[in-house]
Amino acid sequence: MKNLFTLIITLFLISSVYADTMPFYMNSIPKKAIGMYQTGDNLTIFSEPEANSNIIKKFEFKYTSETMPDSVFAALLNEKKLGFLYVSDIGDEGWVEVIYDKKTGAKGWVLTEDRFQFLPWLSFYNMYGRKYGLRILKDAPEEIDVLKAKSDDLSQTVAKLNYIKQINLTAVRGNWALVSVYDIDKTPKTGYLKWREKDGTIYAFPNIK
Repeated sequence: MKNLFTLIITLFLISSVYADTMPFYMNSIPKKAIGMYQTGDNLTIFSEPEANSNIIKKFEFKYTSETMPDSVFAALLNEKKLGFLYVSDIGDEGWVEVIYDKKTGAKGWVLTEDRFQFLPWLSFYNMYGRKYGLRILKDAPEEIDVLKAKSDDLSQTVAKLNYIKQINLTAVRGNWALVSVYDIDKTPKTGYLKWREKDGTIYAFPNIK
């Protein structure tokens, strides 16, 4: 009986963990995404960047693991009521195009309520990357596990990254991030990490938790 109870608790904890969403692989993040849109309690998706256009979809979010829809969120932390959708285009007067179904790539337009609801990548990284640090995506190529002296592929390599424990972000400069990395030996290594490729492929993502 005790073993059964332990199993139930374990399964509950596992389900709670997997109810949240975060990108862990490069193909989880569309190359053409230009930033993130933070959701509220309600979300209305329009066919065009106009309030009188057709409504494609309506969502109501309660931020509980059993009620949140699948394949909608780029990143989601239910406990913090913090959710993001990928943004693929910008319209006029606060309209942005979002991907609201990651499986099909379906898109629609939403109207932002304030200037912080849509965050271009650099703003998103400066806000959440500096707060939580960065995490290299699991399938990122080995050649990016280095720190450069400057924000340039041809710059001198100042450190090779092994057994990364923590990546603290100081600043984002184009496709490069000035970081301090703590390895298993807890000795900080400072330099430039390539967080994004020229074609939009992302290698490192804010370690939001």
